[in-house]
Amino acid sequence: MKKNITLHVMGEKFEISLEEEFFEYVKDDLVKIQNPTPKDLLFFVLEKNKKLYELLKKFEKMRKK
Repeated sequence: MKKNITLHVMGEKFEISLEEEFFEYVKDDLVKIQNPTPKDLLFFVLEKNKKLYELLKKFEKMRKK
């Protein structure tokens, strides 16, 4: 089932439709980005990229085995 949500990020309004399961996965992040400080945004982006980088490294190690 799709979930329609409206977000306000940095003064802009976004209306998006997400699968309910995916929405549950990202809802905390969506709340964080609605009223961020520049520092919050920097750490948010770095944290997400670090998690993805570490996951990709694990997959690469598994693939080499």
